[in-house]
Amino acid sequence: MSSTVLSSLGLPHIVLRGSPYERGRRYGEAARDRIAHARGMYAKVFAHRAGLDWPEAVRRALTYERAIGEFAPVCLDEMRGLAKGADIAWGDVMAINARSELMYSHAGGGSAAAALSGECTSFAVLPEASANHHTLVGQNWDWLPFALDTAVVLEVHRNDLPSYITIAEAGHFSKVGFNAAGLGVCTNTLLSTRDQGADGVPYHSVLRSLMDATTISGALRTIYAAPRALSANYLLAHSDGQAVNVETTAGDASGVHVSLPQNGHLVHGNHFLAPHFAPLDARVAQYPDSIFRVDTMRRGLDAAGGAVSIAVAQATLRDHRNLPEAVCSHPDPLKNPLESRTTVISVVADLEVGELWMTPGPPCESEYRRFDFSARFKGN
Repeated sequence: MSSTVLSSLGLPHIVLRGSPYERGRRYGEAARDRIAHARGMYAKVFAHRAGLDWPEAVRRALTYERAIGEFAPVCLDEMRGLAKGADIAWGDVMAINARSELMYSHAGGGSAAAALSGECTSFAVLPEASANHHTLVGQNWDWLPFALDTAVVLEVHRNDLPSYITIAEAGHFSKVGFNAAGLGVCTNTLLSTRDQGADGVPYHSVLRSLMDATTISGALRTIYAAPRALSANYLLAHSDGQAVNVETTAGDASGVHVSLPQNGHLVHGNHFLAPHFAPLDARVAQYPDSIFRVDTMRRGLDAAGGAVSIAVAQATLRDHRNLPEAVCSHPDPLKNPLESRTTVISVVADLEVGELWMTPGPPCESEYRRFDFSARFKGN
């Protein structure tokens, strides 16, 4: 995808090279206004959702520094560069990158955060079930409406590890991502009764670390090895025709459940599907929309009869059944904007040829634009 295409979508396209610190500094400079906006909005979100003022949010966020440094010190280098480039305090960067833990880490104890609505619908299709016999992967990333004004596309070039492209919130270093080794990563938040504010590696630092993997098994090892601070779901796929879904709770490797594709595809939302984890779910009873989004996505893929195309995936991501809590999500006019959600980015990728199709906002409102990310990494 060219910068021209991304500009037409209204998304900053930030190309990063150099050392981790230098990449972070350039990112901070390029996205300074969006990072400042994210910081301001999360101050409101933390106060509204978790009863935290900003100084307390920063204090809690800084407690994750040790775990990040032990697990993925490069993440700290990148964040330190970001603080310099964006001209914001180190604690502010930590708070943005630990935003999920600050909102959700006590959800298992029965806080109001447990009742917050779901966020994303993700999928992967294996070659035997796709129309072009390639591995397809994608998702609707749903989040608070202000994220429409903080989303960025990062194109990260590296010589020692795979280069990658990711769509993320300003201040984060990865969310939905695709690397030059053929790995695709989609994700969904989960909340469990094990989320009790434990120490560990924050969710978004785990996502960033997955971009370093050269194989799908390497990515899975990263998840197993991470002492995770929060429950989350990771849907992984690779251009060589493999995919896996990984449900996790906070804690060590005992809180990991792996599922392989059925009928040639995987689908996930914001509730636990593993039978032994389902009783731990801390959100689905209040917000069961995830159950129906997963069913809608599965039926949309199944209806293609083993020949899922990019167009079929896009059409299913535009599905409006159960509005406003549909696969294609729109803000609920009856809710506070700090409690509502919308589709921020919709993306479908063909991992074999290194192309993605993307549109900002609810995908029903605009056409997907093609982005050839493999061409961007040739010659690095």
